Formats: sequence, structure tokens, C-alpha cells
Amino acid sequence: ARAITLNSQGTRILPIAKEILALYATMQLPSDTDIASYYGQLKIGAINSVQVGILPEALKAIKTLAPLMQTEIIPGRSTELFEQLEAGSIDAAITVRPAFTLPKNIVIEPIMIEPYVLISPKKWPFYSLRQTLEQHPFIYYTLKSSASVRLSTFLKQQNIKVNTIMEINDLDAIVRMVESGLGVALIPYAGLWIRNASPVQIHHLGDNGLVREIVLAYHYVDRQQPKINVLKQVLAL
Repeated sequence: ARAITLNSQGTRILPIAKEILALYATMQLPSDTDIASYYGQLKIGAINSVQVGILPEALKAIKTLAPLMQTEIIPGRSTELFEQLEAGSIDAAITVRPAFTLPKNIVIEPIMIEPYVLISPKKWPFYSLRQTLEQHPFIYYTLKSSASVRLSTFLKQQNIKVNTIMEINDLDAIVRMVESGLGVALIPYAGLWIRNASPVQIHHLGDNGLVREIVLAYHYVDRQQPKINVLKQVLAL
């Protein structure tokens, strides 16, 4: 029932001990050439658009390369996934490059770039980016993610004032809201909705720098682990 906390010496030694354990675990694993016999577990954190985008094909390729390896997908927002990665509860995260500085023990490798688009209901007239955003209710792609930092910066740089009526973290849900005529939105061109005939108007923004970068993040000490190598391989990194 009593609380237990590390003293200053324990706090200093803890990260060193974790690295020693990780290195020891690596020694016990098969070599990269024997990845087909690897039977460990790979826990991948992934944002929603990745789960319905590049992840299914990546998992299919993993099963071919390492059929004995078990994979578990942990859904979450970017900030949540980085917290879980730092805590060691997941092995890797496929998510948006964070706007904040990461610890030096976290490695980030770029996977792809996703441009933002302006979406509006099909029956609404479109004149310009500024006019559309300022005259209609705005559905914010969430105020609690790394992506929202870039979006806020873009709106500030363009001196565009929006009337936010709601914030949503799910891209497909935002598209549904716009389709229903609730407002307009600026979202990455990603998610299930882009696979079929679009239910909304899509306005590409051109070369204005409003994009988000999807990255793979993992611990530096795990860089030689077969499960990380096979994940990098299927993602063509």
C-alpha cells in the first residue's frame, strides 16, 4: 500500500538498465537471415488513417516474411502513440511526425507525405480558399494532435479566421459531417473516403506547404531487432 519511488541513483541507472536488457534480448534473437523462424511479437501503434491505408498491405507482407511472428495493432492519436513508445508498451509507431522534440533514444524515419485538401459539400459554390473558409462553419481536424499545430500555423500565416463549430479526430467522420452540410474542413488526403467516388467537393491547395508527414518511430536500441527490420523492409525504408 506504500508508494515506491526511485532515488536519484536509481533514476540515473534506470535507462542504462533498460538498454542492457534490450541488448541482451537482441543477443537471443535469430539473425536477419533467419527472420522466417522468428516467433516474437511486434506491437505497432498506428493512427486511424494508417490502419485503413498502408498498414493492411504491410501486415500481409510481414506474414509472408515472418509467418511465425505475432503482430498486434494499437490504435491511438499521434501524441498518445509517442507516449506509449517512450513507455515501452509498443515496439514501433506509424504516425504523424510530431511538432515537439523527441528524446534522443527515439528514431524517426519518413514513410510518405500527405497533402491537405479543402473539402466542402457538393452543392455549395466555391470561389476561393479564403472565402470558403471564412464564410462557412469550420470543422477542425482535431485540436489535440500534431496535425492541428500545422493547420493552426497555416491559417495564421494566411491570416484566415475560421468559425470552428466542432473538432473531430477521425478523417472519415469529418468527410461525413461535410457531406451532411454541416461545414467545410481542411484535412489530409487520406483515409477510406478517398478510395471511392468522393461524396464531397475536393479542392487541392497547390504548392503551399500544408502537408503532413507519416513516419515510423522506434527505439534506437531496437534498430537491429528482426521485428523492426522486417517492419522497415515492408515499408520500403
